[in-house]
Amino acid sequence: MVLQEASLLDISGHGRVAIEKIITNETEPEEIRLSYAEKNSKGFFQTTSRPLEAVEDDIYELIKMGIENRIISAVLQAGLKTVIRSIEPGRQSVKALYTSPDCDVYARAECYNADHILSVERIFLPGINLFTLRFSMGQKDLNGIRRMIPAPPHMREEDFLYLFQAGLREGVFSKVFTAAVLSIL
Repeated sequence: MVLQEASLLDISGHGRVAIEKIITNETEPEEIRLSYAEKNSKGFFQTTSRPLEAVEDDIYELIKMGIENRIISAVLQAGLKTVIRSIEPGRQSVKALYTSPDCDVYARAECYNADHILSVERIFLPGINLFTLRFSMGQKDLNGIRRMIPAPPHMREEDFLYLFQAGLREGVFSKVFTAAVLSIL
């Protein structure tokens, strides 16, 4: 169930990227979900079952709106501020780690929780000549191979903080992006 939401049109203007405070069941704590919605046949936006891909400017705006709409708590804000101030961002690679049919992955950071592998990647989409960030969830199969789950990633605030910290270390986020996020905390 979505408790609060903040969203904006994506760079293409065809969909919406959103940060949401959700509750998956009554026994679990609130979580943050990063989602993408497309217009359905009736003209309404509907959340899609896929990871969130967005440019850094859109992720910055989502974080800003998440703070303004109290989706991101004061505790998470303080944690992000501490992490950004204490960690020198990793170098951004100029060479792809690997290439897939859809994109080139330049940096990846992961965080593990009890159920999923959470990841953030800096990817290049050659079809539109654009670098974006991809937030996703995955699981390891019986052979230990990581498989992406086709769903919007959702995580507790502490997992978001660990993922952001790992993203800084691994060069997923640019220095301009991290400075901009620090300026709104």
